[in-house]
Amino acid sequence: MAAQDPDVHITYDDQQKINKFARCNARHGDIKEELKLKENDLQNLQDAEDDIISALDGEEKVPFMIGEVFMMKTQDEAQEAIGAQREALQEEISTLNTRASELQDTMTQLKADLYGKFGNNINLEPEED
Repeated sequence: MAAQDPDVHITYDDQQKINKFARCNARHGDIKEELKLKENDLQNLQDAEDDIISALDGEEKVPFMIGEVFMMKTQDEAQEAIGAQREALQEEISTLNTRASELQDTMTQLKADLYGKFGNNINLEPEED
């Protein structure tokens, strides 16, 4: 079997598959990091909304950050703005999850192809930190 041959030759197509796997793997890692940040932002929005509900009466104004500026908003306005931000974040998270899944499927197929040809002569597993 050629997969066990230490002198396995890499064709141009094989190299393209290896390169594609590397690009997909790098992008997948980037997406996972971005997902962590977005999920943290989503949790922060939930915490802010909980704090607004529990700490204030309905007429008291609260500082609300828009970009780099704080604006005073009523509790209802702040909750609406937080709700809109939450929805946008959830859409972004959904899109990122879809993209991560697509990349994972591509990498799984490339792994199968490459391990099928090269066996133990290639390592496509992520390094442990």
